[in-house]
Amino acid sequence: MAAKSNPRDTSSTNGKTEGLISLIENLNKNASFSEALGFIFKSFAPFVPYNYIGVALVKNGSSSLEASFGISDGTIKGLPEGLMNKQYNLSGTSLENILKTGTVRVINDLKSYVKGRPAKEYNNIILKAGVRSSISLPLSINDKHIGIIFFSSNQKNIYTDEHVKFLKAVASSIAISFDKNIFVNNLLYSSILALAKLAEARDGETGDHIFRIGSYCELICHLLREDSKYKDAITPEYTFNIKRFSPMHDIGKVGVRDAVLLKPGKLTEAEFEEMKQHTIYGAKVLRAAEDNILYESGRSLFGLGIEIAENHHEKWDGTGYPYGKKGEEIPLSARIVAVADVFDALTSKRPYKEPLSFDESLKIIIEGSGSHFDPEIVRVIKQNKDRLFELYNSLKTPS
Repeated sequence: MAAKSNPRDTSSTNGKTEGLISLIENLNKNASFSEALGFIFKSFAPFVPYNYIGVALVKNGSSSLEASFGISDGTIKGLPEGLMNKQYNLSGTSLENILKTGTVRVINDLKSYVKGRPAKEYNNIILKAGVRSSISLPLSINDKHIGIIFFSSNQKNIYTDEHVKFLKAVASSIAISFDKNIFVNNLLYSSILALAKLAEARDGETGDHIFRIGSYCELICHLLREDSKYKDAITPEYTFNIKRFSPMHDIGKVGVRDAVLLKPGKLTEAEFEEMKQHTIYGAKVLRAAEDNILYESGRSLFGLGIEIAENHHEKWDGTGYPYGKKGEEIPLSARIVAVADVFDALTSKRPYKEPLSFDESLKIIIEGSGSHFDPEIVRVIKQNKDRLFELYNSLKTPS
């Protein structure tokens, strides 16, 4: 659908050449994908109207799109949460055509657009959220499809030819920025995750433990976000990152001697002191990884991972290690991982123990409220026992 011309808006990009050049230059200075999207959300407003920007990335060899990131100004309700991390089959859809042809799609009235068309989950979600018009901009580099970025408004008939011209002018720069950040993030993440798997393998783990922790952390984030106290702190991006970085919590075990790490009996006091250093080692590994590539930006790509690695053995009452932090001195990310880590350890079989039942494990978590664990996290888990049980069953390894 073609964009409508708006005589009142013909100067929206005229006289802003310097601003446009500056935007393109600064776009590539962002250290992470989410920072690049945040920069776009803050900086594109003089050129094109929107209340929400969402990004869907190509997955599975271009056969599907995954809603990966999104930012709202608060007037669009339920986004990006309603779409995040969901994959949608592209085959036979208008989105597939957008990617293949490089066509910019403008929807001036979403309600009218969906009438008479096959029902799509994502259309229902964005309509319910309050989106009324949108521009879908395909992102490609040569023949490589990166994804689609959506600029959405809560008003009908707001987008003009000038807005489309502006977005076409910056499309390749956005694609290059996103592609670079995706490549760097995935490369670093894969490398660090390989070390995390090595640490788990040395400790007698199967490797599934680190991924189960990510799923438990994701659920805890969703449960906490339903409480207004955490609405601002636990954003969809935060949830995405904690799921991504929680598997790295014990990466520092690569720095612990086998004689200590693999000792079958009780550790001596000196050996336990050495074991506790794995939290410090883990933070150092992650800091070194980002220092090797991000020294120019001064931003922390692995900030959440560093928090988790360094603090996940701290306890609410201050009796944990390595620093003896207590209460909210402990980063929220580490408090979440502490619960997920212990719960999964309790419910998992180890060479030295049989798994405890779901109820037994949950009882231990509840008993640790206010001493080992953050009482608020334990509260939301206890109140949503059925949801935890459902996830627990889905993650169980067949005997």
